[in-house]
Amino acid sequence: MDFKKLTQSQKQVYMAKIEITLVSKKLFLRCDLSLPDLAQETGIDLHTLSHLINSQTNQNFRDYINLMRIEYFKEKVNDTGWKDLTVEQMVMACGFNSRATAHRAFIRHVGATPSEYLKLHRVQSATIVPRKRYNFG
Repeated sequence: MDFKKLTQSQKQVYMAKIEITLVSKKLFLRCDLSLPDLAQETGIDLHTLSHLINSQTNQNFRDYINLMRIEYFKEKVNDTGWKDLTVEQMVMACGFNSRATAHRAFIRHVGATPSEYLKLHRVQSATIVPRKRYNFG
């Protein structure tokens, strides 16, 4: 398939296929995900896949995948199953291969580190204060 001969409509169909594959199989959570892996999963030629991601998202493959990981992190910030995880455990669960990689991606795309994002967006569980009981009788 020659990328240059694809119509805009065909490019959109392929991008939808890429996104559906990444999300439905949660491939973006794999820290070792590579462009050849995604090409194999989607059945899209490696060079066409690379051109599609670059031209349709204005990002390279790494940035594209890291943004998906960041969005997943944002979705999980207030997940009760994640409340006891460290920041490092959270970013690893999102598919980043190290805290440093996550840190760089967050700074670049969010403007804050994962820790800073957590402090700003995590809902703190309110401490329940027992109500004072009155005896009227």
